[in-house]
Amino acid sequence: MDRVDLSVGDEGTYVGAIGAAVVALWFLVIDTIAGVPLRTPSVLGQVLLFGRTRPVVTHADFSAVVAYTAVHVAAFLAFGFVLVALVRWAAREPVVRYALLQLLLVFELFVYGLLSLASEATRELFPFWTVFTANTLAIVAMGAYLWYRHPAVRRVLRETPLGDAPLR
Repeated sequence: MDRVDLSVGDEGTYVGAIGAAVVALWFLVIDTIAGVPLRTPSVLGQVLLFGRTRPVVTHADFSAVVAYTAVHVAAFLAFGFVLVALVRWAAREPVVRYALLQLLLVFELFVYGLLSLASEATRELFPFWTVFTANTLAIVAMGAYLWYRHPAVRRVLRETPLGDAPLR
């Protein structure tokens, strides 16, 4: 039986917070190694939210960090709500399992595409491997939480992976 003691909103909040924290920690490590802690949220805030074409990259702009962090967390919370709703639905409907796979693939590509289109600065500062790794780590962490919380999904995935009709 699934652990449904939490609402979709509560569980989605946990899942979204896990994903947001994993990505933030990944880029904090990358930025710290590069010698400019918080450079990633600073540059993304400057470019995506403040519209700057030449973001400051030598130090973090605190207002850009705060603004981008708010948007980053909100986006992950929304993604967490959708992911939890789909996982719960996937326990009942085989075809939804395929939709989950598609959602995770689109998640990977959407974020990198957004950064690539945003500006030349974001393309140079955030190579594909860093974004791909951050998103993959977030998906694994969110998935591990959901895997633990939803044993019914584990069972149906063993029986009918990706929505394949069970043989009778």
